[in-house]
Amino acid sequence: MEVIFTKEKKWLELWDMYVLESPMGSHLVLSDWLTSFKSYGFDYEVGLIVSDGIIVGGCGIVIPKFLVFKFYIIPHGPIYTDGYGVDYQYFLKQIQERAKESGCCYMQLSLPIASNEKIEDYSYNLDIRTWFDSLYKPGKLFQYVYTSYGLNWVDFGTNSSAEDYLSQLSPKVRRNIRMPYNKGANVIFVKDEPSIAKGYELIVENAKAGNYQVRSFKEFGSTILALINKGYAHFIICEVGGVPKAAGFFVETKGFITNIMGGVLREKPDIKLGYMLQWEIIKKSFEKGFRGYNISMGGSVGVQDFKSRFGAEAVYYDQPHYHLVLNPVYFKLFKFFDTYMKPHKAKISKLLSLFK
Repeated sequence: MEVIFTKEKKWLELWDMYVLESPMGSHLVLSDWLTSFKSYGFDYEVGLIVSDGIIVGGCGIVIPKFLVFKFYIIPHGPIYTDGYGVDYQYFLKQIQERAKESGCCYMQLSLPIASNEKIEDYSYNLDIRTWFDSLYKPGKLFQYVYTSYGLNWVDFGTNSSAEDYLSQLSPKVRRNIRMPYNKGANVIFVKDEPSIAKGYELIVENAKAGNYQVRSFKEFGSTILALINKGYAHFIICEVGGVPKAAGFFVETKGFITNIMGGVLREKPDIKLGYMLQWEIIKKSFEKGFRGYNISMGGSVGVQDFKSRFGAEAVYYDQPHYHLVLNPVYFKLFKFFDTYMKPHKAKISKLLSLFK
């Protein structure tokens, strides 16, 4: 059994296959997702546990860089396969050494640990924490890479079809789901770049209206296309009269689909296209034989209320974040800069990219 840190294409492809077949996997560590951080001037790699040429564990790593500061961030995991006798603690020490060798002043990882039965198939139990408590400190001190902290879980229960599930939702939600279909809206799962780019404009406009940030299509479009072309993702457009009015991007991993982002053109009358987007991906989840759907954590109070209407329950991981300061002097210096940059968080990605 050996540990490999690499960006070699062959290993990245094998890693993606491993992530997609692991119940503990996440889109946050797929190679195309990691590669997308290059637009910020960040680096990336994967750390693999290999037995006889087969990946039996590993992690995806984002390496943010700012001036002289470098960080080693594992957004989700590490993950591993039972039954191979993986020395997980040895792997964690290898990750630590790799971070030091890479000149990073800080490292951080976020684990899918949960005691909630609804997501027990997609998370580790609390016993795994003993491997981390001796090596790392709990908590998250670096905020500029999104990391796992739970699933906003729409549980399908014992329902065998989307229609069965629909019957259990409130009458108002059922009316809102049916409305766009009755008003002549059409749904298209698109794969070509022009259609995706057009739909992504709606997502950008929605973010501006909601006063939050999303990456531009120039920065993120290639990642969307790569994931869709590999069969890892779905991009949905809702059209009215042949004109795109709503769009959503969703990524699929083992056992469930995750809602990544979406946007709806605000018009009067409101024909509830947001409900249409979510209903289409719920139907897709049933087609895939999944037992639930991750409608995604976070959002404004209004967005969270909307998600709850589909029966979503925010299931938080149990103390998922761990960290280790590798170079205290450099990290304290970074935190000094960070204090003054924080009011300008919306601009930080562009600022970081100047120092490639």
